[in-house]
Amino acid sequence: MFVQKFEDNTHDKYLELKRGIKLNMVKIHKRANLWQCALLFILITGCSNDGEIPAPNAIPHAQEKAGQTPFRILILGDSLTEGYGVSPAQAYPSLLEAKLNKNLLPEQRHYQVINGGVTGSTTSGGASRIDWHLKSPPDYLIVALGGNDGLRGIPPAESKQNLKSIIERALQKKVPVMIAGMKLPPNYGPVHLRDFEKIFSELSNELEVPLLPFLLEGVGGKPGMNLPDRIHPNPAGQRLICETVYTHLIEYLPNN
Repeated sequence: MFVQKFEDNTHDKYLELKRGIKLNMVKIHKRANLWQCALLFILITGCSNDGEIPAPNAIPHAQEKAGQTPFRILILGDSLTEGYGVSPAQAYPSLLEAKLNKNLLPEQRHYQVINGGVTGSTTSGGASRIDWHLKSPPDYLIVALGGNDGLRGIPPAESKQNLKSIIERALQKKVPVMIAGMKLPPNYGPVHLRDFEKIFSELSNELEVPLLPFLLEGVGGKPGMNLPDRIHPNPAGQRLICETVYTHLIEYLPNN
């Protein structure tokens, strides 16, 4: 009888321990989900801009096609360039690479477009990571930053200085540069709008680099071209951005 009672107590304690472990695992799982949600929020909003780490698909690497050295085009940008809310293949840098390789002398040159977009990036963030990209200098650079600066109310003079620093460092490495302009919603006030929007044309003139007047031409403010957040382009919007960039870029690519 004593043996039976001992076995019953042992079994009861085993069941109690098992239930306790299971309860703790549920609590841990819930806390993990909360942590994952917090992490996702941080990644989406991109609160921190200094010391940004380039996305994995932005890591410089050389690809060859039929023995060719690729002509490498880096697009330094934010979530619009990274392709927030769409697949990497639907983001305009990937579409641009495919269009260049299809249309421009494919038998003579292979184009590689490097997606240097980081969600939440400001011009300050771009200035902090351009040197990393220039360790393996691209053959061409498109600077597509500034939108987050404007939305956050960063003084346009500060944004201009950051963009100037990015462009000058690239030019020092003999990398040709194009700067893409941005615009803001009208509710930011006429003075801020004027001071913000003119920095792109001013830099184009001062540093003698080509200007793509508005990256989101035909996309910004168009519900059918954007995700439900009405900020980030959907696949249709990304395709139109690709067309806009392509049209301006081909004028400045060598031998085209």
